[in-house]
Amino acid sequence: MGPLTPTGRRGRRWILATALVVALLAGTRVAPRIDRIEVAGADHLAPARVAELARVAHGDPLLWITAQRVDDLVAHPWVAAAHVERRWPDAVRITVEERTPFARAGTGADAVVWAEDGTVLPDVGPAVRAALPVVRGWGPSRREEAFALLRLLRDEEPKVVEYAPMGFTIALADLHVRTPDLAALRREWAAVRAAGSGRVAIYPWGVSVADE
Repeated sequence: MGPLTPTGRRGRRWILATALVVALLAGTRVAPRIDRIEVAGADHLAPARVAELARVAHGDPLLWITAQRVDDLVAHPWVAAAHVERRWPDAVRITVEERTPFARAGTGADAVVWAEDGTVLPDVGPAVRAALPVVRGWGPSRREEAFALLRLLRDEEPKVVEYAPMGFTIALADLHVRTPDLAALRREWAAVRAAGSGRVAIYPWGVSVADE
């Protein structure tokens, strides 16, 4: 067999380099392996469920854990965002940002519970569900504007926001407010707040206040 040509030497080096890469990749499937799984930020979902959704388990190859592992996790309605990171030499940390219940439609176990972004949240406990403001109405949906009203009135602890084509009726602790829209309530908020209690109706010409 004659001496290797430059082309032959390059071919041999390529084969050796490929074999080395294959060997290294195969080695990462053996060691290091995951011995600890840390979960942060999850209140509703159990840590074991977070790990399951992220497809992370004890004994998995550590170096094969990538950002794509959380794709199934962030598809869960309770999870707004998630991040996974490897912690040398044998741990994985999964950080979760959960959605929180914001409003509900209906009462009892059949109530629909929404997060603030409109995502429907399953399996909300009865105590949490009962404490949420109710959004209801008829005609074309005005739910997004109702949510904006809830955000505006958050400090007032609204109980009910009811919509109809002609406007909104809002129940606070001691005050019922009727407004055609969010903009009108913003404009007349000082007068509404000054009423203190009773019933307040917002019109294009001003505010009407009546005792209960």
